[in-house]
Amino acid sequence: MTTGSLNKMISNLQELKEDIEQYAKETNQEVWFYPEYEGVKGFWGTQDIILLGLNPSSGIFPSNKDKLLYDLLKQKGFGNVHITDFIKVRAKNKHVTDFLANSVLMKKQTDFFSKELNIIKPKIIVTMGLQCNTLLKQYFPKIDCKYKVRNIKHYSFRYQKREEVFAEISESLEEIKKEYESCS
Repeated sequence: MTTGSLNKMISNLQELKEDIEQYAKETNQEVWFYPEYEGVKGFWGTQDIILLGLNPSSGIFPSNKDKLLYDLLKQKGFGNVHITDFIKVRAKNKHVTDFLANSVLMKKQTDFFSKELNIIKPKIIVTMGLQCNTLLKQYFPKIDCKYKVRNIKHYSFRYQKREEVFAEISESLEEIKKEYESCS
């Protein structure tokens, strides 16, 4: 990627971020973007892979789980992956269902994500969790025709041991890395 195209991509991400923040301000909602941390670019990642969560949590960054995810991404060579959420505004888990049922709110979220797809132009979209994977395919029914979509376990586990969850995520990332390298 040339310096000019990289600068254009970052400029487009900045413009998108400002649009999302303006939308949140107008609708009295809170937004959050994966920050750069410990060598992982987060939202500012420009690698042609998107790591996609469902929605921003209401927790404080960096939690222990965030630290583990970022460390794993860095270890596996995904420090420049673009990390984002399908739903751009914070919605506590019990409100996510209500949010998903609101077609006006979801239309705006899909518009934002469409713009993100056009900026990053990913070779692979990695959804974190089955709910995110289902949502992506619901709102973008032909997504598999244009992009490789892979799913991994979400890193905010509840009822499993941390070591088991991160071992599974690590294994999934290894497979994705091999696939990515074979299509580069």
